[in-house]
Amino acid sequence: MDRRESLQMLFKKGKAPKKSTLNMPPPGGDLTPYSGPWTIRESAHLLRRTTFGPNQEMIAEALEKGLSNTVNELFEKVAPTEPPLRYTLDEPDPNAAIYAVLHDPNVPFGETWVNEPPVINTGDPVFDQQLVNTRRNSAYAWITLNQYREELNLMPKLWMFWHNHFVVSDFVLPLELYQYSNLIEQYAKGDFKALTKAMTINVSMLRYLNGHENHKDAPNENYARELLELFTVGKGELAGPGDYTTFTEEDVQAMARVLTGWRIDLSVIDTDLVSVFRPDRHDVGEKSLSHRFNNVTISDQGANEYAELVDIIFQQDEVSKNICRKLYRYFLNYEIDDDIENKIIIPMAQILRDNDYNIEPALKTLLLSEHFFGEEVIGCMIKNPVDFILSATKGLNLVMSGNIPADYFFALVFYVFEAELDMQVYFHPDVAGWKAYYQAPQFYRNWINTYYLPKRNQTSTSITAGGPVPFNGNIAQIPQLINVIEYVSTIPNATDPNELIYGIAENMFTYPISEVQKDYLKEIIIPGLPDFEWTVEYGDYLSDPFNEEKRTAINNKLLALFVAMLEMPEFQLM
Repeated sequence: MDRRESLQMLFKKGKAPKKSTLNMPPPGGDLTPYSGPWTIRESAHLLRRTTFGPNQEMIAEALEKGLSNTVNELFEKVAPTEPPLRYTLDEPDPNAAIYAVLHDPNVPFGETWVNEPPVINTGDPVFDQQLVNTRRNSAYAWITLNQYREELNLMPKLWMFWHNHFVVSDFVLPLELYQYSNLIEQYAKGDFKALTKAMTINVSMLRYLNGHENHKDAPNENYARELLELFTVGKGELAGPGDYTTFTEEDVQAMARVLTGWRIDLSVIDTDLVSVFRPDRHDVGEKSLSHRFNNVTISDQGANEYAELVDIIFQQDEVSKNICRKLYRYFLNYEIDDDIENKIIIPMAQILRDNDYNIEPALKTLLLSEHFFGEEVIGCMIKNPVDFILSATKGLNLVMSGNIPADYFFALVFYVFEAELDMQVYFHPDVAGWKAYYQAPQFYRNWINTYYLPKRNQTSTSITAGGPVPFNGNIAQIPQLINVIEYVSTIPNATDPNELIYGIAENMFTYPISEVQKDYLKEIIIPGLPDFEWTVEYGDYLSDPFNEEKRTAINNKLLALFVAMLEMPEFQLM
């Protein structure tokens, strides 16, 4: 595949592109367990889809452990994520002028602010807003740092899936960000039904979809509609006036009445941030659902009525099929034709129902299947901006230092980079999530266009080589972040320019590069010169690695090589 063909791939329709004790399906169909080769290619494919920015070491570790052990490890429980910290310095550091400075009188440097009152009131409104902003930034950096976790684990990738499913945007209080994020992490690998119940009365969700305004005298239908259309059964084909095959307008109205009475508890907001049920605001009358829900009637159950409603909704098979389609689009491919529906989605949905909506066995079956490793799946997905940034940093062996102001600063830089590429975590464009996962016919191709492709190239250059970057309305000077010399030291026979380039490409790309592409890249490090020139120059450096002049010369050539490879269409795919 030459450079032009691979570029075209980004803009054309994608190709059909410890043993668990949970109920697993019998072998058969396209969910038959994978029995093919387990090489670097398959190992890298699995980790690119289930982790952010897997590096050489992670891929090699998975290769050694084998497919089954690796998938089991991806689902292992991990310790709860430590809460976000105060990262701002009390005084400017003359040796680190890029780090933020703001004294928080209630939270010492390096400690968490999540146990502080949600509403900040020091008596100085301007200073209060500054504290709010730094705590928000702390949460943004914190969730970005979670993506840089080095263990083989599915949690960060699944967190992003659920964040894009149960969309909440436009958070008001910093504590909302933490509570919402923590809730997703608590249920991410497990009980979808329990997560739906918890999210229904979550403070952020109540505010975002107007659940806190839902009163017996004036029912607000926003959350009830999205609970059906987006979060559970999905919106089917129009079957008649107000009938969407999976639910009706009458169901939306009745469910809105069921959900009345829940409020954000303003009486304790100075000390805590919780939701509360107010019986005087709740509709105690009977609520009758349509034939889409077997004409069920729900009687008054007070504060437990919302949970009963979720149980009723989850009795519908369409809930399992809808969420399995979303999992498929997120982890495999956006194309779901009749064959995929019948051979993948419906069997997965059955596994999900058999396990009472615990997603682990269904998703694990998918990741272990022949279908997951099919040629039509490997390399068919365009990296979203988070995957792109993590591939260009963590994937090239960037490791966070453990130094709080440094880690939080760079995490915020990466968060801003992702936002500028159209994927700002916590700020979806609308309640349906990012268009790449639902908007036909473009789907993943929404990430790439004539505006965002050059932006990606600019971003990868900034990450690799460093330099000035726009940040919070200022220009921050960041250093060279990728140690290209150290990275290349792991490539076998790197003194041969051909082996060097092929070795880097094998780690970075889904597909092998062509000889034409290899020769193009070779021109960057030895323009117009024979191969032995690189062999001599690189070998000379290896024999005298502390010589600053030699190190700089090699570093600059490798930087140019990596920048070029990060801009190649192959790097956009996974």
